[in-house]
Amino acid sequence: MKLKLWISFLVIVWGCSTYATAQDSPLVFQAEKLQEIAQQYTGSTINWPLVVNLASHNTEQNTFTITPSQLQELQNFSQVSAEVLKQKDRVSELISSGATIFASDEYQEVQSLITEYNKAVNDGVIEDAFDYGNRLKASVDSMETALFENRVIDVQAQLTEKTGQVDRREGLLGSWIDAMKGDLFEQSDGIRTFAESYAELSFLDGSNIQVEPNTIAVIRKSRIDRLNDAGDTEITLEDGGLLAKLSAAGKNRSTYTLNAGSSSSELRTQNFYAETDDSDLVKLTNYDGEVIVNSNNVSITIRENEGTIVESGKAPMQPVKLLPSPSLTWATIDTVVNNETIIFAFNEIEGAQNYRIQYDQSPNFTEDVVEVQTTETSLVMDDLPMGMTYVRVQAIDALGLRGPFSKTARIIRTVDNTPPPVFVDNLHNDLLFTSDGSLQITGATESEARLVVAGENVQVQPTGRFSYTVSGVQTIKDITITAADPSGNKTTKNIQLVRLTEEKLYNFRLRSALNSTLSAIRSGSTTFSGNLYPGIEVTITNETLTERVRTDFNGNWGVTLDLVPGELKIEFRNANTGILYSSKTYTVE
Repeated sequence: MKLKLWISFLVIVWGCSTYATAQDSPLVFQAEKLQEIAQQYTGSTINWPLVVNLASHNTEQNTFTITPSQLQELQNFSQVSAEVLKQKDRVSELISSGATIFASDEYQEVQSLITEYNKAVNDGVIEDAFDYGNRLKASVDSMETALFENRVIDVQAQLTEKTGQVDRREGLLGSWIDAMKGDLFEQSDGIRTFAESYAELSFLDGSNIQVEPNTIAVIRKSRIDRLNDAGDTEITLEDGGLLAKLSAAGKNRSTYTLNAGSSSSELRTQNFYAETDDSDLVKLTNYDGEVIVNSNNVSITIRENEGTIVESGKAPMQPVKLLPSPSLTWATIDTVVNNETIIFAFNEIEGAQNYRIQYDQSPNFTEDVVEVQTTETSLVMDDLPMGMTYVRVQAIDALGLRGPFSKTARIIRTVDNTPPPVFVDNLHNDLLFTSDGSLQITGATESEARLVVAGENVQVQPTGRFSYTVSGVQTIKDITITAADPSGNKTTKNIQLVRLTEEKLYNFRLRSALNSTLSAIRSGSTTFSGNLYPGIEVTITNETLTERVRTDFNGNWGVTLDLVPGELKIEFRNANTGILYSSKTYTVE
């Protein structure tokens, strides 16, 4: 009883603070005070016709008189007037939300009531104004209900990919039946995969949910706002794993909620993974944007490449950084092979407990996915089909959280009978020269070739370059170079390493009219000639005169000079690179 009295008191005080209260004696006022009286007793100057219609008018004195009962009637109407103004504001908001399109009939009814209300006020018919004003709120409520019922509609998700046995359940109480590609899933429908099956559900905004093996999930809600195409989707993961891949529109405009165990996650990401073996433990990993995770009335935010674990009845674990994606040891992401076996190798990630490798002929990994978990940093892939195979790997930490996938490598299996080329630098007629008995053999082949030089395995760089050092060459040494590609095609190249000794280089002849020899070179016309190997340049300089000559295909060389007394210098160089092998100086008499 006391509570009711206090409420009544507060209502009266509030009313007195806003509007004038009725009085015991008639109110007499001049005509120019008409709008002021309307504002004072009805809450708005626009209600002055009601005052005019209720009051008696003294035309000689141009005054109006209102009785106490009429003042009370006006004051009662002030509440209706205030409510009408409030409802008009609501109507404006609902129009901006699409009421004229999605609740057109109800909108027309509201507009009709407002029109009749305004007419009743303008005509001064307070009874009709009361009637239309009191009916307006219920009519606006109906318009709002119709708006959101028609604007927000239930939509269906479609099974766009499936591998192996996939089941569907219509409603929460339905039975599991075979699901077919193209089936539509509605609110409360379930999807189930088995040990070697995958599925993908696609939504109208371009987002999709990839359902991993041994998974049961239920679409709790799937709606779309037809005004702005914003979706509202809620999915419950009962067991297994889901990868949510939201489109840009889904991330920015739609609301996606994923329930797993005791957690509820609001997705603001394009790449999110949830996994649960039962209802007590949930692993959540985010690879883009952010996700708000709530459990046990505690919320955390996991950002890009972060994860968390949620146990039933507990707050989510604070976000942890995921392990980085493994880098591939291959020089490029594209590899062409010609046999059915290849070794997929990647670099070790510190802290990784194991690695998860997937390969498939679909770039989205949604067709015939082969999945392998291993502690090794390589995998022998057998029975590669012809054409393109896509492969990727991710590292898993001690908590069981999966890091981001590596770049997707593409393996192209084709029929190839072409052996890899082998190019050796500075090679001339399969000969390489050395003046001191040691030599570095350099060259290039295919980056994926296996190279053997002189019976030893030699590493090939990602660019295809290789290098091999030989020492102890006395005269001539035969070297075999073999390159084999992954298809088994081979190229063999036989070369000779030749040591250019002084005995060989300076074993040349001199012919002149004065019978010159190396120990006594005379001035005048002199011919120098000798036999070495192809690819050598001989340079003879006598004071200001220089002559150069290259050995021919058989290694022969010769040149004639008119010698003058003074210094004579003879040099032997590589004809292609200019490398100096030997040089001697003589005196011309």
